[in-house]
Amino acid sequence: MAALLGAELSLAPFRLPDGDVWRMAVPGFDGQTAVTLSLWPSIRRVDASSQALTVVMTSITGVELVEGVEVLFRRDGGYLIVPIGGKVIVRS
Repeated sequence: MAALLGAELSLAPFRLPDGDVWRMAVPGFDGQTAVTLSLWPSIRRVDASSQALTVVMTSITGVELVEGVEVLFRRDGGYLIVPIGGKVIVRS
């Protein structure tokens, strides 16, 4: 996922009692961080934060990597898409 988005992956400075939280700094086309993803695998949650918005998606049922294009987080009734270049697209 990080490699597809050209992102830096690291452990978040906080964690849940039963699991780690990961962070990805997704660069925009200008090389600056455009979106920060916080990944909470143990509770199936993804947070996507940018200067303009923050989206929290829970109950993730699957993740699809579309090589050269995007990462898609699925849940029943919607999805969160993060394309290369660091935009955030939500369908709910």
